[in-house]
Amino acid sequence: MSKRHVHITSLSDLEREERNVRQRLKQQEAELGLRIKKLPEEIVTAAIIRLVSSVLKGDTLNSVVNFAKKVGKNALSGLFKDIL
Repeated sequence: MSKRHVHITSLSDLEREERNVRQRLKQQEAELGLRIKKLPEEIVTAAIIRLVSSVLKGDTLNSVVNFAKKVGKNALSGLFKDIL
C-alpha cells in the first residue's frame, strides 16, 4: 500500500479527505469480510487433501483424528462468524 501525501489547508479539504478515508476503509472491510467467509472452505479443502495424502501414505488413524479436529474447529468458527 502506498502512502499518499495530502495537503490540507482548509476545513473543506479535511472533510473531503475524511470522506476518502472512510470510503477506503469500507472497501477494505468488505474485502476482509469476503476473505473471512472463504477461510473455512479453504481449511476444509486443505484438511481433506491432507487426509487423503496421509491415507495413501498409511497414517490413517492419525489422519482421521487430525481431520476430525480440523472439522470441529471449522464448525466452531462457523458459529462465531456472525459475531465478526
